[in-house]
Formats: sequence, C-alpha cells, structure tokens
Amino acid sequence: MLADPHARLKECGRPGCTRVYLDRSRGGRRAWCGMEECGNRVKAAAYRARRRGAA
Repeated sequence: MLADPHARLKECGRPGCTRVYLDRSRGGRRAWCGMEECGNRVKAAAYRARRRGAA
C-alpha cells in the first residue's frame, strides 16, 4: 500500500477522530473514515447549525 503511488492515505476530517483510512473513492474526495460514525456526526452537526441559523 505504501509503495503504490496512487494510494491515498488520509486522516479523518472529523475533529476528535484520529483514524487513518485508504481513500479508494472515485474522485479521491472522501473526507471521513466511515459514514456510520464520523460522517453522520459531521453531517448532523451541520444540519443542526443550519436549522439554528434559519430560525
């Protein structure tokens, strides 16, 4: 994996998460280690912030 020049080893974008993952997405734009925990939390927080701003 480390010898592959096309391998995209990334760190999770959620504050507080220290996981590292291999980004195999088509465009290489994956931001979280997993949608089940980190992606869901980030998206839910953004949704709540938008709802608070609209009210």
